[in-house]
Amino acid sequence: MLVLAAVLGFFVVTLDSLVVNVAVPDIGADLKGGLSGMQWVVDGYTLMLAALLLSAGSLATGSAPGGPSPPAWCLFVAASTACGLAPNQALLIGSRMIQGAGAAAILPSSLSLIREAYPDPARRGRVIALWTVAGSIAAAAGPVAAAPST
Repeated sequence: MLVLAAVLGFFVVTLDSLVVNVAVPDIGADLKGGLSGMQWVVDGYTLMLAALLLSAGSLATGSAPGGPSPPAWCLFVAASTACGLAPNQALLIGSRMIQGAGAAAILPSSLSLIREAYPDPARRGRVIALWTVAGSIAAAAGPVAAAPST
């Protein structure tokens, strides 16, 4: 169960960033947004993720094991819902930034969970490989999931 929580965290964070990258033209057409606004849809998420990742990693390392925290998941899911319902570009950009903050909390805590749950280096290495495979699958699935159907 712990492995599933860790793997799911990495998968969702990776999938989300890549789905949006491919869907930007459709999002821009739906919201009638300009190019700079669409850049912020992508960059706002990435900026918050990158800015908060180290701090969130320090907090995840010092916290009790248990996987990605429920508040981080709630933040990420609420922001994802807000992104899906955003009626305009400004709300979408703000929601994406909040989503990036949630992702910054989920990602390091997922790896910290593996470190705490598997003290044996050989077993931990296998679980980290599985964690990495999940991210790779998300990287391949993201563009496919967002590709417009013909």
